Amino acid sequence: MVALNLIDRADLEKVFPLIGAPDTREGHRLREALAGNLQRLASYIQAFLWRKGILYTRAQLLDFITLLRTNDLIVLAGDSGSGKTNLVKSVASAVGGRCTIVPVKPNWTGSDDLLGYYNPIERRYHPTQFLLALLDAAREPEIPHFICLDEMNLARVEYYFADFLSLLETRGEAPWIHLYSSAEERQAVIDNKIFLALEEEARKRAGLPGDASFSDILMNDQANLELRRLAGFQDADTLLNHHAKIRRSLSGLIDVPAGFRFPPNVWIIGAINVDETTHYLSPKILDRAHVMRFRNPVLMDWDEVEGELEKFDLDLDLPMNILAADIGFRAEYPTFDQTDPKVKLLVGLARDYLDPLGIEFGLRAIRQSLNYIRRGEEAEIGDLAALNNVAVHKILPKIILDLEKVSNNGQKRRDVLIGLRDSLAQALIGLDLSQVTESAVESLDELIARAEGNNGIANFWTR
Repeated sequence: MVALNLIDRADLEKVFPLIGAPDTREGHRLREALAGNLQRLASYIQAFLWRKGILYTRAQLLDFITLLRTNDLIVLAGDSGSGKTNLVKSVASAVGGRCTIVPVKPNWTGSDDLLGYYNPIERRYHPTQFLLALLDAAREPEIPHFICLDEMNLARVEYYFADFLSLLETRGEAPWIHLYSSAEERQAVIDNKIFLALEEEARKRAGLPGDASFSDILMNDQANLELRRLAGFQDADTLLNHHAKIRRSLSGLIDVPAGFRFPPNVWIIGAINVDETTHYLSPKILDRAHVMRFRNPVLMDWDEVEGELEKFDLDLDLPMNILAADIGFRAEYPTFDQTDPKVKLLVGLARDYLDPLGIEFGLRAIRQSLNYIRRGEEAEIGDLAALNNVAVHKILPKIILDLEKVSNNGQKRRDVLIGLRDSLAQALIGLDLSQVTESAVESLDELIARAEGNNGIANFWTR
């Protein structure tokens, strides 16, 4: 097929990628340099980025690494210029990963805008930048690939991303992404097989060798005539047109198959601003995502951040290369064990405060929270810090309430929200604030105070 110019060598490498190819990325190796320690990895990333003039707290970086290890959708929220998209790009460069920034357009309304569409006239799939990033990742299974949907909420996320988000709920195995009918795929293969059979017979009749190229066949009068006769062609240019048609269909098939498994080395992150030009995230999205909020970096205590920097006996100009396996692959969420103290605490918050406020915090959210806490233990994040982060990522973003109304248990919503604040404060006694990016209790205090000047409306997303 290569000799006949039906495919190129590059196409052949896509179909049969090298297995076990050596890692040629320049840089250190996590397991060798840091013994796989995630705390030290966060510290190394912080020092690596500081040398480039990029500052993030160690708590931010460790939280982000832990969120990646949940293999859930991550949403980075904050003001424009607060470092959301830059965090994804910076961490990718620091760990030797790949990063693709996909700008979301306001007119996106369906999955075609995210993944592309099949054109039956051209018999070719038109991929998007997002889909090409997924396919590129599938060809580098050991290297982490981060795909950032920039300005994710310029369009309604539930319109263009809902189908894909449902696929990501499959935890036991990599979900299957269907792009177009496999009948088109089969037809391209059949056309190619028939052409190869006819070409082989024409070569034999003309006495050409087995490695003869398509040009050799065209320039050999007997072979050319035999192939046209066998294929039933009449016009002189029909053979070239038929060859070009098969080449296009095969190229399209190799570049974009009818379907494929979601690459396990891909992590999807959304970056959002919340203003008059954007849409709020729907409960369906919030129920399946972790929200990490960013404050104005100008307001950070830069001296305190620089004081966190750890010294390494390593070349800090080189990335700390990690493998996809170092982050971890998709797995089932922890089981819902009612005897687990963490489960009891989360269920209590849902029953006593969230449900009366009309905020859904069900089985999926609890199991996702437990998964984060478990990954946090592996990253040596303390139980209190992990619980605080769960509240910040999974509970606070759902708070958009009129506190003047009465909750469904008869209490005023303001009193129920204050009860939630007090319950979290009790559970988080002893929390070291230097270990978290944001205190859930302090954030609730700010939220309740802002509601006083906003006609009683408590909204996590407004300032």
